[in-house]
Amino acid sequence: MTRLTSESLMHMAEELDEYDMGLLRKTGCTLREIACQAADVPEADVRAVSISTPVAVIPITSGEGVIGYFAQAVQSIVNYIGFTSFVTNEYDVAGLAEGIERGAKIIFLADDDCFVAINLPRGLVADNAEATARGYVTALKCLSGELRNRKVLVIGAGLVGSKAVRFLKRLGSKVAVFDIDQAKTEVLAREYGVIREENFIEALQQHTILLDASPASEIIQAEHIKSDTVVAACGIPLGLSSEAYSLVKDRLVHDPLQIGVATMLTMAVK
Repeated sequence: MTRLTSESLMHMAEELDEYDMGLLRKTGCTLREIACQAADVPEADVRAVSISTPVAVIPITSGEGVIGYFAQAVQSIVNYIGFTSFVTNEYDVAGLAEGIERGAKIIFLADDDCFVAINLPRGLVADNAEATARGYVTALKCLSGELRNRKVLVIGAGLVGSKAVRFLKRLGSKVAVFDIDQAKTEVLAREYGVIREENFIEALQQHTILLDASPASEIIQAEHIKSDTVVAACGIPLGLSSEAYSLVKDRLVHDPLQIGVATMLTMAVK
């Protein structure tokens, strides 16, 4: 899991309304609508379930430890989608016990390598990588209007990128993938029949629909942005230079947690 910074999370609760208005303006969909589409769950069902499904967010200290404001940011997103949630006072196993004792039916917890939402009564696990891939592909579809038979470049073939490829192929997209590790793209080419891009600059020149799942910064420059370019960027940090960002900011979806967490939640109640 990408290591976030406390600075990127500390004001999330008070910024969610503005974030959601921006998302609606760019994509025509709210955060909850994108999450429900990504998880293939009717929005009415999510509203109905939210009334009787308390959610606990459990801070975990293993590995590099707790990221400041992370649990609170997750809680704010869960609340924004319409659920009642709380951050446990205790950490780790004691936090899990506390969450169950306080009646949580869904729990969120993350360490350095894994971030999941678990529906306790149903034994269902929603993984952040899968949810982020689904959520950002859905956001990209909303940005572009349609992805079936459209050329899409996926940048980065890691956990999120590879899952995004699978979801894009399911939607009927013509998928090309670039990763500096060509062995990863070879695997995806064999499994899903995607196009392996070996020259990143040429790939950018040939595509206007981009899903950036790479952790590299400033790999997309202003000369790579066309008037019809749209970008869904789930990688941290943002892979756009400041000049590229200024050109595409109204056709760009990028956030540290919102889409991934909202989609995890809707997947956990499906």
